[in-house]
Amino acid sequence: MNYHLVPPEEILIRTERLQQALAGASLSGAVIVDKINMFYFSGTIQKGMVFVPAQAEPVFFIRRSVERAEKETPLKKLVPLTRFNDISKYLQSMSYDVNRLGIDESTTTVSMFKKLRKTLPYSSFEDIQFMLSMIRAVKSDYELDQVRQAGMRHELLYDAIPGMIQEGMTEWELGACIHAKMLELNFTGVCRLADPSTELFAGAVNFGESGNYPTASVGPVGLVGQSAAFPFFGGHKKLGRGEPIFIDTGASCNGYYTDKTRIFSLGPLPQVAVDAHKTCLDIQEAVRVRLKPGALPSAIYQKVYEQEVLSRGFGKDFMGFGDNQVAFLGHGIGLVIDEFPAIAEKVRIPLEKNMVIAVEPKKGLAGIGLVGIENTFLVTASGGEKLTPGDDDITIL
Repeated sequence: MNYHLVPPEEILIRTERLQQALAGASLSGAVIVDKINMFYFSGTIQKGMVFVPAQAEPVFFIRRSVERAEKETPLKKLVPLTRFNDISKYLQSMSYDVNRLGIDESTTTVSMFKKLRKTLPYSSFEDIQFMLSMIRAVKSDYELDQVRQAGMRHELLYDAIPGMIQEGMTEWELGACIHAKMLELNFTGVCRLADPSTELFAGAVNFGESGNYPTASVGPVGLVGQSAAFPFFGGHKKLGRGEPIFIDTGASCNGYYTDKTRIFSLGPLPQVAVDAHKTCLDIQEAVRVRLKPGALPSAIYQKVYEQEVLSRGFGKDFMGFGDNQVAFLGHGIGLVIDEFPAIAEKVRIPLEKNMVIAVEPKKGLAGIGLVGIENTFLVTASGGEKLTPGDDDITIL
């Protein structure tokens, strides 16, 4: 079988970074049960649990499939798991220290935690969500290569969109064309999010006021969808002339995402929409130049909001129309669309070199829809390096 595998040295380096962090926090080890961190620290996604001790070799307990794991992970200790109690027996037999263990409380279900408490009754558990988020936030050269390739796929996708657009088509029909192109570019359309209870498929395709439709999503973009059961991608609204065609999608390469938004239109848009989009571009640039190692996301947010948003009287329906409004200007991105850190008021952890941030200033306009921009940037000493090529201006067809 010819498919991409994570290089073994990547898994080794990631494991070492986690072990150093565990030792620094006086933790005996970490229990990994969610698929994103499992993939990050093993290179495969299986039904099971990865145990990373602070000072010894990791153990991968697997219900299924051991055979597939053997093909995909460089980890050597693969232990078939028949009963959950087998975990404690194995760890005791190998003299692993399990006194103080770290778990990601945001992705560990109550039922899983009960199982862990039952099989490891003498262990105490502490939340390591932030520890894991910080480790994943700083990308290796290998990871950045995947993100760059995702950005190139994104450019090919958006270059093809003008040829898909036809007056009278529905959002869903345009979304279907976009998804077909995604598949052609080796992206399934699945968009993984940090919260395992949330869902997103491919992105959002909105014509006119659909961009302002109420949403429960974590972002500012209205999501109508086909029904209340599946509020994804696009709805039944037909495309008219002179209204924003708002397209916000993810693209991925071997699990790593970029995030991108562009605006199209059949014929000219109202001048208020053109002006609002231009302001969003100014806000994006104000954030981009500040994406440097050592900068505080909270300071970036406050300064840009004061100088570029409030000073222009742009705050109403900025970053979402009405109740859709969200209090951030960008978010980390990697193995999930919404990684740490966010460019938000309460995030006071300094940016580091090789963090990747999606910046997405957007504006809701009553009776018109949503305009704005989103690009994915690499944190560098000279400011954000754009990883999603392409013209940021509105494309008039």
